[in-house]
Amino acid sequence: MGIVFILLAIFALHLLPIRFAAVVLILASFVLFALEAKFATHGVMAVVWIATLVIGALLLVDSPIPEMRVKFVTAMAVSMPLGIITVYLMTIALQARRNKVVTGIEGLVGEVGIAQTALTPAGKVFIHGEIWDAASAAGIAPGEKVVVERVDGMQLRVAPAKAEVLAREKTSV
Repeated sequence: MGIVFILLAIFALHLLPIRFAAVVLILASFVLFALEAKFATHGVMAVVWIATLVIGALLLVDSPIPEMRVKFVTAMAVSMPLGIITVYLMTIALQARRNKVVTGIEGLVGEVGIAQTALTPAGKVFIHGEIWDAASAAGIAPGEKVVVERVDGMQLRVAPAKAEVLAREKTSV
């Protein structure tokens, strides 16, 4: 469907007296948009590509008839919402990049679980709906809460959960 729309746009632009420099400006704005997504310039590149898109749209149709030209309001009505939405989505993407990994081995470190058997020094713990092999330097009784310090292959290294870890777990739920 996108290919059909591109072909229709090329046909329509063939009928209009367009400036190819304006087409290059519009294409450059899409390149700047892609660079903003790649390098995350925190909105600086977004301002440049929005301005490039507006200027390209204003210069696109070279007609002696004023009604055939792209109006400033139309160019802004297309460019500004697109730019605002893009900057908002880039902000969300940057925040997601900074978040802690919550899957795999990295996601287990710091999690709180319950000892299923006595850990003297090895035993079983229940974390995230799974029972894991675990070892602890301190003796831990069954039913006590533990916190994962690291993962060694398929065995967890745990320690007794401290009060501040338990308080953090209650506030996060």
